[in-house]
Amino acid sequence: MALAGLPSKMLAVELAVMVLVLLAMAQQSMQLSLRRPLPGLAKKINGNAVSYLGIVVTSSASEDALLNSSFFVPSTLVPYIDVVGRRFNIGKIKDVDVVVVNVGGEIPNVVLGTQVLFDLVSIRGIINFGSAGSVRDSLRLGDVAVPASVAFTGNWEWKSNTSKRGKLKFGDFNLPQKGANSLGSADFQKVKLYTAGNPSENLLWLPVDSDWLTVASELQVLTLQECVNEINKTNCLENTPAIVFGGRGSSADIYLKNAAYGEFLANRLNATFVDKSSAAVALASLTNEVPYILFRAISNSVIHGTSGSNSRYLATANSVKVAVKFIELIGTSNSVIGY
Repeated sequence: MALAGLPSKMLAVELAVMVLVLLAMAQQSMQLSLRRPLPGLAKKINGNAVSYLGIVVTSSASEDALLNSSFFVPSTLVPYIDVVGRRFNIGKIKDVDVVVVNVGGEIPNVVLGTQVLFDLVSIRGIINFGSAGSVRDSLRLGDVAVPASVAFTGNWEWKSNTSKRGKLKFGDFNLPQKGANSLGSADFQKVKLYTAGNPSENLLWLPVDSDWLTVASELQVLTLQECVNEINKTNCLENTPAIVFGGRGSSADIYLKNAAYGEFLANRLNATFVDKSSAAVALASLTNEVPYILFRAISNSVIHGTSGSNSRYLATANSVKVAVKFIELIGTSNSVIGY
């Protein structure tokens, strides 16, 4: 009888092991899921469902400056979560719930990282800050640009050398004089914006949320940092930095140092600054139908070829300062902004 019962006991053990393996696999799949794995976690953090401000940065310098400042207070329960190679830092800034993530600098990574943020938790808006290059004299080193729109200018239709329709005609930049050029010309192409329940739109300029721009207008009284050492007034800029509202940003996977192309973007597209990521953040935010705003501090001048460690440091410091103050305004704003 004992020998007859042995197979059933072995079967029971095997079934128990199989159940444990399936449970482990199920738990692992939940941890790796990109479809909002944190609603319970968000409730655990503050005791109820939380909508966060998403703080998206694209460099370690910007991330470290914010997280190591006195402004960011990490959650005591769950200070961060790692998903698809990125760390999403959970906490508060000025008593406002935020999630901070460095998504990387390249446009594909920016789009992917920002979308993962939307899929993780409930996001009520996106703030993107960092550095940029000026293509106009109206933006000087240390200034913080708050644009009304941004375009992805890396999407070209490169025309044949016989076409005369491209906006960017390479022959216009021949030296010592203009003339024919076998590179021909190029036109900037619009990007397609998809939103739920709406037909797709073709847009060149991606608009920043007008309500948030209204709130940001209160930042005009903010004093920006002019010197690396503010106490002794050493390592200072030649100008007093300011917050500059309006204008347009140009985004592409190009670190631009070419003055001629910078002047072209300013003259033909009315761009005021260039960067590598803000259009990607804008597109992800618009697709998910949440407000967004951009704070881009000027670390170099494309036209004059000026930059340095002082301007890079102060660009980071000033963009953090502006972003933090805006978060405080959003957290206490009485304006009728739908989230």
